[in-house]
Amino acid sequence: MTAIQVIQFTQNPREWRILAEGIGLAAQGEANDSWSEFDGRGMLAVHGVESSDPLAGTAEIWMLVDDAAALDALESRATAEGVAIARGEMEGIGATLQISVDDVTTVHVAVSAARPPHGDVSLLPLIFTADVDGASRVLTALGLTLKITSDSGGWAVFDAKGGGSIALHDIGSASNPVANRVGLSFEHRGDLDAAAERLTASGIDSTVVDEAYNRTLRATTPEGSQLWVNGAQTDLYGYTENS
Repeated sequence: MTAIQVIQFTQNPREWRILAEGIGLAAQGEANDSWSEFDGRGMLAVHGVESSDPLAGTAEIWMLVDDAAALDALESRATAEGVAIARGEMEGIGATLQISVDDVTTVHVAVSAARPPHGDVSLLPLIFTADVDGASRVLTALGLTLKITSDSGGWAVFDAKGGGSIALHDIGSASNPVANRVGLSFEHRGDLDAAAERLTASGIDSTVVDEAYNRTLRATTPEGSQLWVNGAQTDLYGYTENS
């Protein structure tokens, strides 16, 4: 069973841990400034790095599968669909796959014991792409399930059975830096106002605003960017929900 994990690389791991727990994720295991994990529906890992690290302030999307046989099957299925894949080896992790979602962005795959999804908060990382249709074919080949598409064709959300989702957002022909092509966001099925109060009490600027699809909590990350925590979409005008 596949689950979504996002690794957030940061110079400010302590502040990210406060932010993660404030929005409603549950800390797992021993946390330190190098690595800490938080669970909901999908998993967030906070990886502390130096300011000189080119990954600082960026995020990576990982798909976690149950065992080596599942990783091999995913590779075979995606290869048969013409998806570009590079197989590698990571110390302490074992075999990994690097999947080309489009001509810029990659998703990584590894074997890991994903914990059961729980709680109100789902990982919803964003991939900003100039080819939503092509990226959708890749995510389908990886075994993710299409959940919601926009009638305009510029938005699509894919679910993982083990927890978490990946959203595709059209950027048209705009030229974006590579570091901005993946973004961290969440979907929240609980009390956004309570989450905002927890964040504010912890010294994190946050506010809840009305959007067409539902309400959204916007919080300032330690890097100064805006983190979006979206209420579960209830207004489907202009969208199609796939069952």
